[in-house]
Amino acid sequence: MTDSDILSSGEERLRKRRRAWWRYLALAFAGSVMAGLVSGYLAGAYENGTIPVWLPVVGCIVVLVLLGWMTRDYFSRIDELDLMDNLWAHLFGLYGGCFLFGGWFFFADLGLTGYPTAPAIVLAMLLFTFAAYGLRKLGLR
Repeated sequence: MTDSDILSSGEERLRKRRRAWWRYLALAFAGSVMAGLVSGYLAGAYENGTIPVWLPVVGCIVVLVLLGWMTRDYFSRIDELDLMDNLWAHLFGLYGGCFLFGGWFFFADLGLTGYPTAPAIVLAMLLFTFAAYGLRKLGLR
């Protein structure tokens, strides 16, 4: 038997690869939404006293393990160029968040601003990361 990929054109393989990518992305998004809904429900049920504390803790551990697995799976599926773009963008996001935190904390010690909060720093790191990734994808390397 012959392999069907050998007989298909490059455009066909690219279309198939893009469809697989979007399907993977949709499944990951749906899984993330479900994890958010379930964790929110478990947290609310614990606050109401309906369930014991170990149930949300186990749920959190399961979500963290699945996120780790999805991250490893994602990086094993992408090509070298996209991997390089991802790594550079994440490095830029980490450095941007560290610089922002350092500067913000310095100004807070001087009494010019309030002290930095974790959600603000994480959001800034995400914004730096997505900006760097977007610029790399636009060809601004």
